[in-house]
Amino acid sequence: MTTLDMDRRDLLKFGGLGLAGLSLLPGFSAEALAQGAGMEYVFLSCVTQVPFWVDHRKALEDCAKLLGVKTAFTGPLDFDTAAQARQLDELIAKKPAGLLIFPADAAALTPGIDRAVEAGIPVAMIIGDAPGSKRQIYLGISNLAAGKVGGKMLADAIGGKGKVLLGSFPAPSVLERVEGYKTYFKENAPGIEVVDVVNDKADPSYAPTAYSQALLAHPDVIGVGGTDGDSGKGAAIAVTEAGLQGKVKIVAMDRNDDMLPYIEDGTIVGSVVQKSYVEAFLGVYLLHWLNTGAMKVVPDYKAAGINPLPEKVETGVMQLTKANVAQFKH
Repeated sequence: MTTLDMDRRDLLKFGGLGLAGLSLLPGFSAEALAQGAGMEYVFLSCVTQVPFWVDHRKALEDCAKLLGVKTAFTGPLDFDTAAQARQLDELIAKKPAGLLIFPADAAALTPGIDRAVEAGIPVAMIIGDAPGSKRQIYLGISNLAAGKVGGKMLADAIGGKGKVLLGSFPAPSVLERVEGYKTYFKENAPGIEVVDVVNDKADPSYAPTAYSQALLAHPDVIGVGGTDGDSGKGAAIAVTEAGLQGKVKIVAMDRNDDMLPYIEDGTIVGSVVQKSYVEAFLGVYLLHWLNTGAMKVVPDYKAAGINPLPEKVETGVMQLTKANVAQFKH
């Protein structure tokens, strides 16, 4: 496993070397990269209506400028696994240079991922993996480890004991974070009891209602751990409306702009933030280097029958708190 720890400024400096400057790096040819001008890389996601994807979109825009390629972001507005699978087939027919995919349901997408690779379209999985597929690379966090980070933040906030809610929705990668929370509590804070796992559907319009109902059902809850990008704000609205600010501690997930004011005023004590920009930026660059022959692991990786890319790039998480929230505003 390759572990990389870069922020956006590092990556822009790295990518900003340009086609000519990249020739100074071992194994990368500016001439080969130039051959890829005009190629298109498409990010296929799900639940695209939510603000979580802003960093991925920005990374795609930056890559397009730096590499002279086209990039696009698409996917169903809601959590619609069937629609995402259909859209994948539509994209394969258009033959983009590469695909970056966040899988709502890895099993449902695996046949399509295999068809893409067989059609000569390299695939990078983002956030959620499809390990049984022919994809070239996975970039993202260890969801279990991210959940453990959130578990520690919440345990510290509530003093290591009490009843808590966890917020999620039924995507495998997100549910792994729930298990991370539970694992941390079991191993380090056995006095914490998870009384319910709330399905907020990753829907900003529905999430406040989901948490309000859960708080009514469990009036002795003192903490909420959110594992998707809309759980933090949803829980914060519910806690505020119930007059429980300061009494119910909230740990969120990710860095959505509309959630940051709740960290500034202390309603949310902190958030576990994925390196979303890094995932998309590196994903495009790695696929582009693969396409242009810039990565000379062997003279011809296809003839050799190998995948020259790392199987996994674990990007890690960042902790967002009131002390550093200003740095996370777009």
